[in-house]
Amino acid sequence: MKSSRPAKIIIGFVGVIFGATIMGCAGVGVNVPLNNYKPMFTDDYSVYKGKRVYLMNFDNQANDTTMWAYSSPDKKFSYSDNNLLQSYYWYAFENAFAKLGMLVSKIDNPDVTAPAMWVTLLSITDVNYNVSVTVQQRGVTAFTEKYTIPEPPLAEKDRNPTALEERAYKMMNKLISTILKDPGFQKALTGP
Repeated sequence: MKSSRPAKIIIGFVGVIFGATIMGCAGVGVNVPLNNYKPMFTDDYSVYKGKRVYLMNFDNQANDTTMWAYSSPDKKFSYSDNNLLQSYYWYAFENAFAKLGMLVSKIDNPDVTAPAMWVTLLSITDVNYNVSVTVQQRGVTAFTEKYTIPEPPLAEKDRNPTALEERAYKMMNKLISTILKDPGFQKALTGP
């Protein structure tokens, strides 16, 4: 069956629009390599030194991310590295906890007697991290809390990949610090 020229033009036009839409959603890539993330904390978290934690699970239920990246609300910038998004957060928490002197175990070699922690990504953009944290002790939920970490957007003139990369690390530090400061979380991980 022979197709008409107008039909081919319409199909081609729809394809171009669809492709442009998909490409437009990706935005400018901001590489946030995990090996560049340096946990930095100004508060005293010595209460965690020597404490055990089992990083049981990190999962991504955020509808505003992909498996590999999150973006700015205006979709002009997309943040990623070579890890799944939930793995990226997992490794960032592992690095931060190890820096604090905690004894961190993971799924490949779990300390099943340690408090088990998991984090669910609920919404992640470059102006807002929204996560849920749960801690279990001996199979019983001892703590659960949602955290929202806002960060005011940068001025348009300051939005460049280098500044945005540094801002992403700052937001990660702020997220982890906020969780560590929570008295309920601290009690669940360090005991009464």
